[in-house]
Amino acid sequence: MKNTLIHLTSSPYSSLACKEGLDLALVLATFEQKVDLCLSDAALSLLTKHQQPAPEQGKNLHKLLDGLEFYDIENVFIESSSLEPDPATQWPGITSLDSAAWSELFSSYQQVFRF
Repeated sequence: MKNTLIHLTSSPYSSLACKEGLDLALVLATFEQKVDLCLSDAALSLLTKHQQPAPEQGKNLHKLLDGLEFYDIENVFIESSSLEPDPATQWPGITSLDSAAWSELFSSYQQVFRF
C-alpha cells in the first residue's frame, strides 16, 4: 500500500485550499514521505500554462508544478474523462487514468487528504 495521496479539487485561486494541499505535499516530501497528487473538478485549472492571477489571488501556483520533481513527487493523476491533455496549454507531467483506475486509486493509499 502506498503512503499518501493528496486530492486537489478546489480552484487554485478562489480559496487557500489548493495552495494548502500543495504545501502539505511539499512538506511531506521534504521529510522523505512518498506523496502522489491527483486533481479533479476546479483544481484542473491548476494545470493550465501562462496563468496570471491577480495580486489578491496570491502567487501563481502553476509554477510549483515544475518543482515537484525536486521533491521526488513523480505522480500527478487526473481522470482521463475529465480533461484532454493539450501540450500547448497544459503542464505535461500528468498521468491520465481511466474511470476504473481512478476509482481504484483512492483505495491504494494509507492516507488520502482532500483539498
